Parts: sequence; structure tokens; C-alpha cells
Amino acid sequence: MRLSAAPSDGGATATGRVVLEVGGERIAVEMTVPAGLVAVEDVLPIVHGLSSLFATRATERAEAEGRDISCRAGCGACCRQLVPVAPAEARALARLVEAMPEARRDRVRRRFDAALDVLEPLGLMQRLERSSGDRQVIAREYFEAGVACPFLEDEACSIHADRPLVCREYLVTSPPDLCAALSPGIEKVTLEARPSLALMNADLRDGWLPLVLSLVQDARAPPSPRDRPAADILKQVIGGL
Repeated sequence: MRLSAAPSDGGATATGRVVLEVGGERIAVEMTVPAGLVAVEDVLPIVHGLSSLFATRATERAEAEGRDISCRAGCGACCRQLVPVAPAEARALARLVEAMPEARRDRVRRRFDAALDVLEPLGLMQRLERSSGDRQVIAREYFEAGVACPFLEDEACSIHADRPLVCREYLVTSPPDLCAALSPGIEKVTLEARPSLALMNADLRDGWLPLVLSLVQDARAPPSPRDRPAADILKQVIGGL
């Protein structure tokens, strides 16, 4: 398996090889990363690849048991839930929006603004900052506000290749109607590891934030520190799986 986070500007890279032991199997993974000191978001393509590995294995295991994955193109049933992202993911999403053609960038930014116009009067964002004890309650209230992900278009993810880790890891075999109503009985597929949680621990910044705050956080926060070798970041991510 080969994964790459090589910089788009053709900068220097380094390549290493690790062997993951997953479910009793040994999987060799070759990783190409930027040389020198980097920010956590610079290695996100590697973490995305690891997430896809575990999601694919979980899908194959479910299908072997006769359970079909309900998630597919055109199903946005879960795309009104609170989506937690690591600070590095938030910064990467902000860069993704910045790089969009102007007309599309403006549409996406308006969706972010519209989401916050609904959520901020409810006080949900402030409550998340103050307390971690009632996050499940807040997540339910967030869902009940009916705010769609700003990247949702025609009930499909418009940034599917760059979607957050938790979205990659959310797989169900139950009917989409249950996700659409956040009803009891949702049958989630268990992954052998959760790269989303490992990334949050490796990011070394303050926890996580809701996806809808990505652009606000990017505008407020200082530039991401480029102070760690990519290998050190990935060691911490892989060690946390």
C-alpha cells in the first residue's frame, strides 16, 4: 500500500515504510511525506489513506456477513449531524474553500454563514466551549436545528475526496431513514481503528471543533506551527490507532 502527502509545489520529500498489524494481518505501508518541519495538516493525505484502509476492511467484513452498507452517493442522511474535526482538518478545509473558483467559494462561504446564523442564537457553540459533559445533548440539539453541512450539494458531499475523517468512518448497515431522523436502531459498522481520534491526539492543539466553525477558526487562529518532522506526527497518529 502506497500513500503520499508529497507537496504540490514539487518540494523535497522523504519516504518511509511501516508495517501495520491489523486483525492478525501484516500490512506494509509506504509513506511519502514532505521533508523538513511541517504542520499537522501537511500529512492529512496519509491519515486519509489510513482511514480509507480501515473503512474498506470494515465494509468488506460487513458484506461478508451479509450486511450491505447503506451509505452511498446521493445519500446525505447523516450530513446534518455535528461533525467534529481536528484543528488540522479545520485548517485544511479552510484552505480547500480558499482554493475554489470564486463563484463556488462564495456559495460555500454563504452556507457557512447561514449555518452559524441558525446555530449561534441557540448558544450551542458557546456551550461546547464551556463544557464537555453535555456534548451528546448538544449534538442532538444541533441535529434538531436542521443545519446541513456547508459542503452538502444535492444530498451529496461536494468534497468527497477531502471529507473529514469522522465522515469516512461513519458507515451503517441500517436504513438511511434512521440516520435522517437520528432514530434508535442505527447499526454502525465497527472499524478496527479510528484515525480521527488518533489525529486529534496528535494535533497537540485544543481538542476538536465543529466543522461549521472551520472558517471562523481559520480567520482567528494564528498560522499552524510548522515545527515537527512528518515522521514524528505520523508515529504519534499510528501509535494512537
